[in-house]
Amino acid sequence: MLQIQNLNYSIGERPLLKDVSWTIHPGQRLALIGPNGAGKTTLLRIIAGELEPDRMDIVKPKEYSIGYLPQEELALEHGTVLETAVEGHGEIIRLQEEIDRIHKELDSGNSGNEKLLYQLGKLEDIFRSRGGYELEFKAKKILSGLGFTEADFDRPLRDMSGGWRMRAYLARLLLINPSLLLLDEPTNHLDIPSLEWIEDYLRDFAGSMIIVSHDRFFVDRLAQKIGELENGRLTHYGGNYHFYEKQKALNREQLLKKCEEQREERQRLQRFIDRFRYKATKAAQVQSRIKMLEKMEKIEIPEQTATVRFAIKAASPSYKDVLSIEKMFFRYDRQWVLEDINLKIYRGERLALVGINGAGKTTLTRLINSELQPQTGALKLGQNVITGYYAQHQIDALNLNNTVMKEVEETAAPAYISSLRNILGVFRFSGDDVNKRIGVLSGGEKARVSLAKILLSPCNFLIMDEPTNHLDLASREALESALEHYDGTLLLISHDRYFLDKLVHRVVEIKDHHIKVYEGNYSGYLAKRAVLPVVKEEISKNEIPGTTTVKKTKDQKQKEALARQAVSSERNKLNKEITILEEQIHALETEKKALETSLADPAVYSDPENAVPLNRRYQQVCQELPELEARWEFAHEQLEALLIKLSLE
Repeated sequence: MLQIQNLNYSIGERPLLKDVSWTIHPGQRLALIGPNGAGKTTLLRIIAGELEPDRMDIVKPKEYSIGYLPQEELALEHGTVLETAVEGHGEIIRLQEEIDRIHKELDSGNSGNEKLLYQLGKLEDIFRSRGGYELEFKAKKILSGLGFTEADFDRPLRDMSGGWRMRAYLARLLLINPSLLLLDEPTNHLDIPSLEWIEDYLRDFAGSMIIVSHDRFFVDRLAQKIGELENGRLTHYGGNYHFYEKQKALNREQLLKKCEEQREERQRLQRFIDRFRYKATKAAQVQSRIKMLEKMEKIEIPEQTATVRFAIKAASPSYKDVLSIEKMFFRYDRQWVLEDINLKIYRGERLALVGINGAGKTTLTRLINSELQPQTGALKLGQNVITGYYAQHQIDALNLNNTVMKEVEETAAPAYISSLRNILGVFRFSGDDVNKRIGVLSGGEKARVSLAKILLSPCNFLIMDEPTNHLDLASREALESALEHYDGTLLLISHDRYFLDKLVHRVVEIKDHHIKVYEGNYSGYLAKRAVLPVVKEEISKNEIPGTTTVKKTKDQKQKEALARQAVSSERNKLNKEITILEEQIHALETEKKALETSLADPAVYSDPENAVPLNRRYQQVCQELPELEARWEFAHEQLEALLIKLSLE
């Protein structure tokens, strides 16, 4: 357990952290949140020992270790990706180097040196007890989870981008397995598959952790408690991000009520004082009330970031059928990007389009927007459908000579004209900013102008590709609020999973050139995807008494039979694989025990020609066992998922 009391830190004469206290229990997953500049990174650096506070009382166990992933790019340029990942285990690396040195010496004509053989056996015992044989396997497993391929393991780190270097350093921290893990914006350099992997990994992490992240979904899935740093003070909330949002709103509501009650009480006391101040018979009561006023600690309402809320409406409704795609195929060259796509979207639906980078999400939105044409199949928009398409490349279509106000005003629906200035404030254009020429804006500012134009245009089918990329948290929440009340149809691509979770009720996944539709929000999609790893072709329904049962066609029955056969075949295959792996593991464990017995016998070392191969085989067995056990564990997970699927059919 780590205990921090009365932590104070100032920058010059400005106090940044004031009397911060925090108790971090073993295994706790905590999130540290707050506005930019509140001191979150500073607090992490103090806990990590990189900064010296003005004052702090800290209590921690003697062997307590802390791993810190900073937000800024690290200057890691030496070694390969794999070497960087294992670099935190200096003792194991030194042992491996010494073992390799002795092996070379034995191979170069000193095979009969009993002293060297004895030293080798002793070092290998220590190496095994410290987890040396499993280290490389664990490192590769973590690196793979973070998106590295096997070909990347031996690549020099200096050849990789800052984001990939940060991933390698994160792998090193996870491999060290510290008592406390400090993660400052760990999601900045991860794609969604890597994000999902790290979330699962951190949920099983044995140590404690403090996470600083703008990824609200990441925080929501991991954090058990929230610490909010605001105006130098740390406020604690028991629960995840959803709980924090509700509790903070409730706390503020209660504080406002208490403030109002106190104001009324102060006014009542003041009226009495003013009325009887000069009346001798009431002097004692007046003095008593004056003292009550002086002792009454005034309730302060924390400053709240000013937010602008706005609602967007479709200028005119579309017909029920918004989009129909049937048997559509598309490719840029020889390789199909999308194959046999079938999708129907109806008025008022809110869908998320998900998939790994390069799966074809943007391609599909460009097809819907008629920027591309399919090679085969049909794609048809319904009657009275007016699309509004937001994509990053649209900044090229802006008129560089227009002001921000004029550019948005030219395409805005009449209903928004009167409140245009206020709405632009949501997109961080306030005051004279609205009169800036488009040509002098940064890329991010131009993207926000494009987003404002799309939202305020008279469309009834919004297609948005990463709309939150250039928005701060307050602007994201304002956009969420606007889209929540939008009465048109919505198709979203976003890496902000919290954003998706609040808005969508269908998820369309693009995978291996095909699509699958999941009903529900993003969290529901994740849950269903985890339970149903094998695509379910048919879902049989129980017969309801009193209703007519629809007879299945011969073709349907054949399909269901084939699907059952495929699942049964997969189950048999997994059972067979598990049996073979168990036999191999048992054989290696038996061999390992026999080798340990032999190597423990001093007489073995009297015959160098026998001792050296025994040592090598023992090292090989120690390397193979963890790999087989990992394969056995993975096969079991697949079998369990398959059995769950069968139980749902």
